[in-house]
Amino acid sequence: RFSTTAPVVAVDPNRDCPGCISVIAANHAGAVSAMEYLIGLGHTRIGFITGRPYLLSGEQRLAGYRAASAQAGLPADPDLIATGDFTRASGYACAKQLLVLAQPPTAIFAANDQAAFGAIDAAHDLERRVPDDLSIIGFDNIPEATYSNPPLTTIDQFIDRMGYAATELLVRLIRGQPSAESVC
Repeated sequence: RFSTTAPVVAVDPNRDCPGCISVIAANHAGAVSAMEYLIGLGHTRIGFITGRPYLLSGEQRLAGYRAASAQAGLPADPDLIATGDFTRASGYACAKQLLVLAQPPTAIFAANDQAAFGAIDAAHDLERRVPDDLSIIGFDNIPEATYSNPPLTTIDQFIDRMGYAATELLVRLIRGQPSAESVC
């Protein structure tokens, strides 16, 4: 259990800090946007690589994937969801799991950019060209996304804005001013 006497503002909190003042990205809406993008490209079989299940961001991104799939009338297929942990290594392993299915996905939505890079590595090892043979989208918009070849399509969670909001909230707490939970 999380306990402290000092002011704390969590960025992307986990279940150990449910009452903490926190700043959270619009994970659900971002996941829905990622799925709408892939569906708009004509994909109907979309794999999802989850993040760490104990993080709210991972839960919310999975919920967004499921909601957008349902909204588009795509059948729920548990084989298309691979459990990752936000690392490149798990993205690689999960993508391989998805891409060897009898009916592999034509697109993969990874819950973060590191997992998406792992998925790209797996696609290359299985001789699938990205984006020609397989579309991949990540989430976070880390700087490396711009410099990859090809550049990674990703959802921006505006981490700089989240850091700024968290700092503002922390300063308010230190000054003894009331604050509320913030969502970027």
